[in-house]
Amino acid sequence: MAEQLRAGAATSNITPWLGIPMRGAFRDVTLADAVHDELLAKALVLDDGARKIAFVLCDLTMMPGRMMDEVKERIAARSQIPPDHVLIAATHTHSAPATVSIGFMDEQTEYTAWTTRKIADAVEIAAQRLQPARIGFASVVEPRIVFNRRYHMRNGQVHFNPGVGNPDVLRPAGTTDPDFTLCYVESSAGEPIAVLGNYALHYVGTDTHAEISADYFGHFFRAIQHLLGSQTVGLLFNGTSGNINNTNVVEPWPNRGHAQAARMAKVLAGHALTEIQLMEMHDHVALGAAMGTFDFARKQTTDADVAVADKVLSGNYAYTEGPFSAVTGQPIYPRWAPAYAREIKVLHTMPKTLTSTVQALRVGPVGFAALPGEIFVEIGLAVKAGSPFMPQFVMSLANDYLGYVASDEQLALGAYETWPSRSAIGGPGIGQAMETAALDLLNSLA
Repeated sequence: MAEQLRAGAATSNITPWLGIPMRGAFRDVTLADAVHDELLAKALVLDDGARKIAFVLCDLTMMPGRMMDEVKERIAARSQIPPDHVLIAATHTHSAPATVSIGFMDEQTEYTAWTTRKIADAVEIAAQRLQPARIGFASVVEPRIVFNRRYHMRNGQVHFNPGVGNPDVLRPAGTTDPDFTLCYVESSAGEPIAVLGNYALHYVGTDTHAEISADYFGHFFRAIQHLLGSQTVGLLFNGTSGNINNTNVVEPWPNRGHAQAARMAKVLAGHALTEIQLMEMHDHVALGAAMGTFDFARKQTTDADVAVADKVLSGNYAYTEGPFSAVTGQPIYPRWAPAYAREIKVLHTMPKTLTSTVQALRVGPVGFAALPGEIFVEIGLAVKAGSPFMPQFVMSLANDYLGYVASDEQLALGAYETWPSRSAIGGPGIGQAMETAALDLLNSLA
Protein backbone atom coordinates (compact mmCIF):
# COMPACT_ATOMS: atom_id res chain seq x y z
CA MET A 1 0.00 0.00 0.00
CA ALA A 2 1.17 3.53 -0.77
CA GLU A 3 2.42 5.65 2.09
CA GLN A 4 0.63 8.77 3.31
CA LEU A 5 0.28 11.15 0.38
CA ARG A 6 2.37 14.30 0.52
CA ALA A 7 1.72 17.37 -1.62
CA GLY A 8 3.12 20.82 -2.22
CA ALA A 9 2.28 23.65 -4.60
CA ALA A 10 3.97 26.86 -5.66
CA THR A 11 4.15 29.54 -8.33
CA SER A 12 6.97 31.38 -10.05
CA ASN A 13 6.59 34.72 -11.81
CA ILE A 14 7.40 34.50 -15.54
CA THR A 15 6.13 37.96 -16.55
CA PRO A 16 8.38 39.44 -19.27
CA TRP A 17 9.63 42.95 -19.68
CA LEU A 18 7.62 45.59 -21.55
CA GLY A 19 8.48 46.05 -25.20
CA ILE A 20 8.73 42.32 -25.89
CA PRO A 21 6.88 41.04 -29.00
CA MET A 22 3.60 39.35 -28.11
CA ARG A 23 2.36 36.02 -29.42
CA GLY A 24 -1.36 36.81 -29.65
CA ALA A 25 -1.77 37.44 -33.38
CA PHE A 26 -0.50 35.12 -36.14
CA ARG A 27 0.55 37.71 -38.66
CA ASP A 28 1.18 40.95 -36.74
CA VAL A 29 3.98 41.95 -34.40
CA THR A 30 2.60 43.72 -31.32
CA LEU A 31 4.87 44.96 -28.54
CA ALA A 32 3.81 44.65 -24.91
CA ASP A 33 3.04 48.05 -23.40
CA ALA A 34 1.24 47.12 -20.15
CA VAL A 35 0.74 44.33 -17.62
CA HIS A 36 -2.84 43.52 -16.66
CA ASP A 37 -1.85 40.56 -14.49
CA GLU A 38 1.34 38.59 -13.95
CA LEU A 39 2.19 35.47 -15.93
CA LEU A 40 2.93 32.52 -13.67
CA ALA A 41 4.38 29.04 -13.76
CA LYS A 42 2.30 26.95 -11.36
CA ALA A 43 3.36 23.60 -9.95
CA LEU A 44 1.75 20.82 -7.95
CA VAL A 45 4.02 18.04 -6.68
CA LEU A 46 2.64 14.76 -5.30
CA ASP A 47 4.63 12.09 -3.44
CA ASP A 48 3.31 8.62 -2.51
CA GLY A 49 6.53 7.51 -0.81
CA ALA A 50 7.68 5.50 -3.82
CA ARG A 51 7.69 8.20 -6.48
CA LYS A 52 7.02 11.86 -7.09
CA ILE A 53 5.10 13.40 -9.96
CA ALA A 54 4.73 17.05 -10.90
CA PHE A 55 2.03 18.96 -12.76
CA VAL A 56 3.42 22.18 -14.22
CA LEU A 57 1.26 24.81 -15.94
CA CYS A 58 2.68 27.91 -17.60
CA ASP A 59 0.86 31.09 -18.60
CA LEU A 60 2.20 30.93 -22.16
CA THR A 61 0.55 30.51 -25.55
CA MET A 62 2.60 27.44 -26.40
CA MET A 63 6.00 25.92 -25.62
CA PRO A 64 8.34 24.02 -27.94
CA GLY A 65 9.40 20.53 -26.95
CA ARG A 66 13.02 21.64 -26.66
CA MET A 67 12.08 24.23 -24.04
CA MET A 68 10.02 21.74 -22.04
CA ASP A 69 12.85 19.19 -22.16
CA GLU A 70 15.25 21.78 -20.74
CA VAL A 71 12.82 22.52 -17.91
CA LYS A 72 12.53 18.81 -17.13
CA GLU A 73 16.30 18.39 -17.09
CA ARG A 74 16.65 21.20 -14.58
CA ILE A 75 13.83 19.75 -12.45
CA ALA A 76 15.51 16.33 -12.48
CA ALA A 77 18.84 17.84 -11.42
CA ARG A 78 17.49 20.10 -8.69
CA SER A 79 14.34 18.33 -7.47
CA GLN A 80 15.14 14.69 -8.31
CA ILE A 81 11.87 14.14 -10.19
CA PRO A 82 12.43 12.10 -13.39
CA PRO A 83 11.47 13.78 -16.69
CA ASP A 84 8.74 11.24 -17.47
CA HIS A 85 7.15 12.03 -14.09
CA VAL A 86 6.79 15.74 -14.97
CA LEU A 87 3.81 16.97 -17.02
CA ILE A 88 4.40 20.45 -18.44
CA ALA A 89 1.75 22.37 -20.38
CA ALA A 90 0.97 25.88 -21.56
CA THR A 91 -2.42 27.43 -20.82
CA HIS A 92 -2.75 29.05 -24.26
CA THR A 93 -3.21 32.59 -23.09
CA HIS A 94 -3.04 34.83 -26.15
CA SER A 95 -1.42 37.66 -24.18
CA ALA A 96 2.10 36.31 -23.67
CA PRO A 97 5.43 36.53 -25.52
CA ALA A 98 6.37 34.42 -28.51
CA THR A 99 8.12 31.22 -27.42
CA VAL A 100 7.77 29.47 -30.81
CA SER A 101 8.65 30.78 -34.28
CA ILE A 102 5.52 30.76 -36.45
CA GLY A 103 4.45 33.06 -39.26
CA PHE A 104 6.14 36.44 -38.92
CA MET A 105 6.66 36.01 -35.17
CA ASP A 106 10.00 34.63 -34.04
CA GLU A 107 10.80 32.95 -30.74
CA GLN A 108 12.05 35.40 -28.12
CA THR A 109 15.11 33.35 -27.20
CA GLU A 110 16.28 35.60 -24.37
CA TYR A 111 12.88 35.24 -22.72
CA THR A 112 12.60 31.47 -23.24
CA ALA A 113 16.07 30.90 -21.75
CA TRP A 114 15.18 32.94 -18.66
CA THR A 115 11.71 31.43 -18.35
CA THR A 116 13.04 27.87 -18.50
CA ARG A 117 14.84 28.40 -15.20
CA LYS A 118 11.89 30.21 -13.63
CA ILE A 119 9.48 27.38 -14.49
CA ALA A 120 11.76 24.84 -12.83
CA ASP A 121 11.85 27.07 -9.75
CA ALA A 122 8.11 26.56 -9.25
CA VAL A 123 8.58 22.80 -9.04
CA GLU A 124 11.56 23.09 -6.72
CA ILE A 125 9.64 25.34 -4.32
CA ALA A 126 6.58 23.06 -4.47
CA ALA A 127 8.78 20.07 -3.61
CA GLN A 128 10.20 21.97 -0.66
CA ARG A 129 6.63 22.44 0.60
CA LEU A 130 5.66 18.76 0.57
CA GLN A 131 3.47 17.92 3.55
CA PRO A 132 0.97 15.21 4.52
CA ALA A 133 -2.11 15.70 2.37
CA ARG A 134 -5.27 14.22 0.94
CA ILE A 135 -6.78 14.47 -2.52
CA GLY A 136 -10.23 14.24 -4.11
CA PHE A 137 -11.63 14.15 -7.63
CA ALA A 138 -14.80 15.26 -9.40
CA SER A 139 -16.26 15.87 -12.83
CA VAL A 140 -19.01 18.37 -13.65
CA VAL A 141 -20.83 18.83 -16.94
CA GLU A 142 -20.84 22.51 -17.99
CA PRO A 143 -22.05 22.84 -21.61
CA ARG A 144 -23.22 26.46 -21.53
CA ILE A 145 -19.91 28.26 -22.08
CA VAL A 146 -18.27 26.19 -24.84
CA PHE A 147 -19.02 26.17 -28.56
CA ASN A 148 -17.51 24.47 -31.57
CA ARG A 149 -15.92 27.29 -33.56
CA ARG A 150 -16.05 25.57 -36.98
CA TYR A 151 -19.28 25.88 -38.97
CA HIS A 152 -20.78 24.53 -42.16
CA MET A 153 -21.63 27.52 -44.36
CA ARG A 154 -24.16 28.06 -47.15
CA ASN A 155 -21.35 28.04 -49.75
CA GLY A 156 -20.57 24.41 -48.89
CA GLN A 157 -17.36 25.18 -47.03
CA VAL A 158 -16.46 24.93 -43.36
CA HIS A 159 -15.29 28.22 -41.83
CA PHE A 160 -13.65 28.95 -38.50
CA ASN A 161 -15.10 31.79 -36.39
CA PRO A 162 -17.59 32.98 -39.03
CA GLY A 163 -18.77 35.87 -36.86
CA VAL A 164 -21.69 36.50 -34.55
CA GLY A 165 -24.99 36.72 -36.40
CA ASN A 166 -23.57 35.60 -39.75
CA PRO A 167 -26.64 34.63 -41.85
CA ASP A 168 -24.59 32.13 -43.88
CA VAL A 169 -23.97 29.84 -40.90
CA LEU A 170 -25.80 26.52 -41.15
CA ARG A 171 -24.62 24.35 -38.24
CA PRO A 172 -21.51 23.49 -36.19
CA ALA A 173 -19.01 21.20 -37.90
CA GLY A 174 -18.27 19.32 -34.69
CA THR A 175 -19.10 18.82 -31.04
CA THR A 176 -17.76 20.03 -27.67
CA ASP A 177 -16.50 18.40 -24.47
CA PRO A 178 -18.51 19.94 -21.60
CA ASP A 179 -16.78 18.02 -18.78
CA PHE A 180 -14.97 20.15 -16.21
CA THR A 181 -12.74 17.66 -14.44
CA LEU A 182 -10.91 18.61 -11.27
CA CYS A 183 -8.88 17.42 -8.36
CA TYR A 184 -8.52 19.18 -5.03
CA VAL A 185 -5.58 18.82 -2.67
CA GLU A 186 -5.55 19.88 0.96
CA SER A 187 -3.24 19.34 3.90
CA SER A 188 -4.01 16.74 6.54
CA ALA A 189 -5.11 19.66 8.69
CA GLY A 190 -7.68 20.68 6.06
CA GLU A 191 -5.85 23.69 4.61
CA PRO A 192 -6.27 24.06 0.83
CA ILE A 193 -3.12 23.45 -1.22
CA ALA A 194 -4.24 23.32 -4.85
CA VAL A 195 -7.13 22.99 -7.26
CA LEU A 196 -6.27 21.38 -10.60
CA GLY A 197 -8.93 21.77 -13.28
CA ASN A 198 -9.18 20.55 -16.87
CA TYR A 199 -11.64 22.07 -19.35
CA ALA A 200 -11.74 22.21 -23.15
CA LEU A 201 -12.01 25.95 -23.86
CA HIS A 202 -9.43 27.52 -26.17
CA TYR A 203 -9.16 30.75 -24.18
CA VAL A 204 -11.15 33.85 -23.29
CA GLY A 205 -9.07 36.91 -23.96
CA THR A 206 -8.26 40.43 -22.96
CA ASP A 207 -9.03 43.95 -24.07
CA THR A 208 -5.88 44.60 -26.11
CA HIS A 209 -3.17 42.48 -27.77
CA ALA A 210 -0.50 44.73 -26.25
CA GLU A 211 -1.39 43.92 -22.64
CA ILE A 212 0.38 41.07 -20.86
CA SER A 213 -2.15 38.77 -19.19
CA ALA A 214 -2.87 35.15 -18.32
CA ASP A 215 -6.35 35.68 -19.83
CA TYR A 216 -9.16 33.62 -18.30
CA PHE A 217 -6.69 31.15 -16.85
CA GLY A 218 -5.39 33.96 -14.65
CA HIS A 219 -8.90 34.94 -13.64
CA PHE A 220 -9.47 31.31 -12.56
CA PHE A 221 -6.29 31.37 -10.47
CA ARG A 222 -7.41 34.55 -8.68
CA ALA A 223 -10.99 33.30 -8.23
CA ILE A 224 -9.70 30.14 -6.54
CA GLN A 225 -7.53 32.21 -4.21
CA HIS A 226 -10.50 34.44 -3.40
CA LEU A 227 -12.61 31.40 -2.52
CA LEU A 228 -10.03 29.20 -0.78
CA GLY A 229 -7.26 31.52 0.39
CA SER A 230 -4.16 33.16 -1.03
CA GLN A 231 -2.03 30.08 -0.34
CA THR A 232 -4.06 27.98 -2.81
CA VAL A 233 -2.62 27.38 -6.28
CA GLY A 234 -5.26 27.10 -9.01
CA LEU A 235 -4.12 25.30 -12.15
CA LEU A 236 -6.58 25.32 -15.06
CA PHE A 237 -5.20 23.01 -17.75
CA ASN A 238 -6.56 23.40 -21.26
CA GLY A 239 -8.40 20.38 -22.57
CA THR A 240 -8.68 19.35 -26.20
CA SER A 241 -9.99 22.71 -27.37
CA GLY A 242 -8.39 23.13 -30.79
CA ASN A 243 -11.82 23.66 -32.35
CA ILE A 244 -13.64 25.03 -29.28
CA ASN A 245 -14.17 28.59 -28.08
CA ASN A 246 -16.47 30.78 -26.00
CA THR A 247 -18.21 32.52 -28.92
CA ASN A 248 -21.94 31.99 -29.33
CA VAL A 249 -22.59 32.98 -32.94
CA VAL A 250 -26.38 32.85 -32.42
CA GLU A 251 -26.83 34.71 -29.12
CA PRO A 252 -23.84 36.96 -28.38
CA TRP A 253 -22.58 37.41 -24.84
CA PRO A 254 -23.12 40.85 -23.25
CA ASN A 255 -19.44 41.11 -22.27
CA ARG A 256 -16.08 40.86 -24.00
CA GLY A 257 -12.43 40.90 -23.01
CA HIS A 258 -11.54 40.74 -19.33
CA ALA A 259 -15.15 41.14 -18.24
CA GLN A 260 -16.11 37.98 -20.13
CA ALA A 261 -12.94 36.14 -19.10
CA ALA A 262 -13.66 36.82 -15.43
CA ARG A 263 -17.26 35.60 -15.76
CA MET A 264 -16.26 32.34 -17.42
CA ALA A 265 -13.51 31.71 -14.88
CA LYS A 266 -15.96 32.26 -12.04
CA VAL A 267 -18.33 29.68 -13.56
CA LEU A 268 -15.61 27.05 -13.27
CA ALA A 269 -14.32 28.24 -9.91
CA GLY A 270 -17.88 28.08 -8.58
CA HIS A 271 -18.21 24.48 -9.75
CA ALA A 272 -14.91 23.68 -8.04
CA LEU A 273 -16.03 25.20 -4.74
CA THR A 274 -19.26 23.19 -4.80
CA GLU A 275 -17.58 19.88 -5.63
CA ILE A 276 -14.91 20.35 -2.95
CA GLN A 277 -17.65 20.31 -0.31
CA LEU A 278 -18.95 16.95 -1.55
CA MET A 279 -15.97 14.96 -2.82
CA GLU A 280 -14.46 11.92 -1.14
CA MET A 281 -10.89 12.57 0.00
CA HIS A 282 -8.02 10.08 -0.11
CA ASP A 283 -4.80 10.23 1.91
CA HIS A 284 -3.27 7.11 0.34
CA VAL A 285 -3.09 6.98 -3.48
CA ALA A 286 -0.61 5.20 -5.72
CA LEU A 287 1.12 7.32 -8.35
CA GLY A 288 2.28 6.22 -11.79
CA ALA A 289 3.88 7.76 -14.87
CA ALA A 290 4.72 6.72 -18.43
CA MET A 291 5.91 8.46 -21.58
CA GLY A 292 5.97 7.29 -25.17
CA THR A 293 6.43 8.51 -28.71
CA PHE A 294 4.46 8.27 -31.92
CA ASP A 295 5.34 8.94 -35.55
CA PHE A 296 3.21 10.97 -37.92
CA ALA A 297 3.34 12.38 -41.42
CA ARG A 298 3.56 16.12 -41.77
CA LYS A 299 1.34 17.93 -44.25
CA GLN A 300 2.81 17.44 -47.69
CA THR A 301 4.23 20.33 -49.68
CA THR A 302 5.37 20.45 -53.29
CA ASP A 303 7.90 22.39 -55.32
CA ALA A 304 4.91 24.13 -56.90
CA ASP A 305 3.80 25.24 -53.42
CA VAL A 306 7.22 26.80 -52.84
CA ALA A 307 6.97 28.64 -56.17
CA VAL A 308 3.54 29.98 -55.18
CA ALA A 309 4.94 31.01 -51.79
CA ASP A 310 7.65 33.03 -53.50
CA LYS A 311 5.01 34.78 -55.63
CA VAL A 312 2.90 35.55 -52.56
CA LEU A 313 5.91 37.00 -50.75
CA SER A 314 6.72 39.13 -53.80
CA GLY A 315 3.36 40.85 -53.30
CA ASN A 316 2.15 40.10 -56.81
CA TYR A 317 -0.14 37.08 -56.58
CA ALA A 318 -3.93 36.83 -56.56
CA TYR A 319 -5.93 33.66 -55.89
CA THR A 320 -9.45 32.41 -55.16
CA GLU A 321 -8.57 28.91 -53.93
CA GLY A 322 -5.79 27.51 -51.76
CA PRO A 323 -3.33 28.85 -52.74
CA PHE A 324 -1.32 25.80 -51.57
CA SER A 325 -1.97 22.16 -52.39
CA ALA A 326 -2.73 21.12 -48.79
CA VAL A 327 -5.45 23.78 -48.44
CA THR A 328 -8.96 22.43 -49.02
CA GLY A 329 -12.25 24.31 -48.82
CA GLN A 330 -11.95 27.77 -47.29
CA PRO A 331 -8.98 29.62 -48.87
CA ILE A 332 -6.33 31.27 -46.73
CA TYR A 333 -7.27 34.87 -45.92
CA PRO A 334 -5.33 37.12 -48.34
CA ARG A 335 -4.01 39.23 -45.45
CA TRP A 336 -2.56 36.07 -43.87
CA ALA A 337 -1.11 34.65 -47.09
CA PRO A 338 2.43 36.06 -46.63
CA ALA A 339 2.73 34.42 -43.21
CA TYR A 340 1.58 31.08 -44.62
CA ALA A 341 3.93 31.47 -47.59
CA ARG A 342 6.80 31.73 -45.15
CA GLU A 343 5.50 28.65 -43.33
CA ILE A 344 5.26 26.63 -46.56
CA LYS A 345 8.92 27.31 -47.26
CA VAL A 346 9.86 26.10 -43.77
CA LEU A 347 7.66 22.99 -43.93
CA HIS A 348 9.14 22.03 -47.30
CA THR A 349 12.59 21.65 -45.69
CA MET A 350 11.36 19.41 -42.86
CA PRO A 351 11.37 15.58 -42.83
CA LYS A 352 8.16 14.07 -44.17
CA THR A 353 7.81 11.87 -41.07
CA LEU A 354 8.15 13.35 -37.59
CA THR A 355 8.06 12.06 -34.02
CA SER A 356 6.46 13.54 -30.92
CA THR A 357 5.63 12.63 -27.34
CA VAL A 358 2.59 11.60 -25.32
CA GLN A 359 2.45 11.09 -21.57
CA ALA A 360 0.19 9.43 -19.03
CA LEU A 361 0.05 9.88 -15.27
CA ARG A 362 -1.97 8.02 -12.66
CA VAL A 363 -3.14 9.35 -9.30
CA GLY A 364 -5.06 6.56 -7.58
CA PRO A 365 -8.23 5.86 -9.60
CA VAL A 366 -7.70 8.80 -11.96
CA GLY A 367 -5.80 9.06 -15.24
CA PHE A 368 -4.12 12.02 -16.91
CA ALA A 369 -3.17 12.10 -20.60
CA ALA A 370 -0.89 14.85 -21.92
CA LEU A 371 -1.04 15.59 -25.66
CA PRO A 372 1.34 17.86 -27.64
CA GLY A 373 -0.57 20.64 -29.37
CA GLU A 374 -3.92 22.31 -29.86
CA ILE A 375 -5.86 19.08 -30.07
CA PHE A 376 -9.30 18.84 -31.63
CA VAL A 377 -12.06 17.84 -29.24
CA GLU A 378 -12.91 14.63 -31.11
CA ILE A 379 -9.48 13.20 -30.22
CA GLY A 380 -9.83 14.06 -26.54
CA LEU A 381 -13.28 12.51 -26.37
CA ALA A 382 -11.93 9.32 -27.94
CA VAL A 383 -9.15 9.13 -25.33
CA LYS A 384 -11.70 9.58 -22.55
CA ALA A 385 -13.99 6.92 -24.03
CA GLY A 386 -11.17 4.40 -24.30
CA SER A 387 -9.48 5.12 -20.99
CA PRO A 388 -9.53 2.57 -18.15
CA PHE A 389 -9.71 5.45 -15.65
CA MET A 390 -12.62 7.53 -14.39
CA PRO A 391 -12.48 10.44 -14.37
CA GLN A 392 -9.95 10.90 -17.15
CA PHE A 393 -8.12 14.21 -17.57
CA VAL A 394 -6.84 15.09 -21.06
CA MET A 395 -4.39 17.99 -21.19
CA SER A 396 -3.31 19.66 -24.42
CA LEU A 397 -0.32 21.90 -25.27
CA ALA A 398 1.80 19.50 -23.20
CA ASN A 399 5.43 18.35 -23.57
CA ASP A 400 5.73 19.49 -27.22
CA TYR A 401 3.95 21.73 -29.74
CA LEU A 402 2.55 20.38 -33.01
CA GLY A 403 0.02 23.15 -33.55
CA TYR A 404 -3.55 22.15 -34.35
CA VAL A 405 -4.10 18.40 -34.41
CA ALA A 406 -7.32 17.42 -36.17
CA SER A 407 -9.03 14.12 -36.84
CA ASP A 408 -8.94 12.95 -40.45
CA GLU A 409 -12.62 13.85 -40.83
CA GLN A 410 -11.96 17.42 -39.70
CA LEU A 411 -8.80 17.71 -41.82
CA ALA A 412 -10.87 16.88 -44.89
CA LEU A 413 -13.27 19.75 -44.10
CA GLY A 414 -10.45 22.30 -44.29
CA ALA A 415 -10.47 25.83 -42.76
CA TYR A 416 -7.94 27.73 -40.66
CA GLU A 417 -6.94 25.01 -38.21
CA THR A 418 -5.93 22.72 -41.11
CA TRP A 419 -3.90 25.19 -43.19
CA PRO A 420 -0.30 23.94 -43.52
CA SER A 421 2.16 25.62 -41.16
CA ARG A 422 4.11 24.94 -38.00
CA SER A 423 0.83 25.74 -36.23
CA ALA A 424 -0.89 22.81 -38.01
CA ILE A 425 1.91 20.50 -39.01
CA GLY A 426 0.30 17.06 -38.97
CA GLY A 427 -1.28 15.38 -41.96
CA PRO A 428 -3.85 12.58 -42.16
CA GLY A 429 -3.40 9.94 -39.48
CA ILE A 430 -1.88 12.16 -36.81
CA GLY A 431 -4.99 12.19 -34.62
CA GLN A 432 -5.36 8.41 -34.64
CA ALA A 433 -1.65 7.88 -33.96
CA MET A 434 -1.77 10.23 -30.98
CA GLU A 435 -4.96 8.67 -29.61
CA THR A 436 -3.56 5.14 -29.87
CA ALA A 437 -0.29 6.10 -28.19
CA ALA A 438 -2.10 7.83 -25.31
CA LEU A 439 -4.43 4.90 -24.69
CA ASP A 440 -1.54 2.43 -24.76
CA LEU A 441 0.17 4.41 -21.99
CA LEU A 442 -2.99 4.75 -19.91
CA ASN A 443 -3.65 1.02 -20.16
CA SER A 444 -0.07 0.33 -19.08
CA LEU A 445 -0.77 2.22 -15.83
CA ALA A 446 -4.16 0.63 -15.11
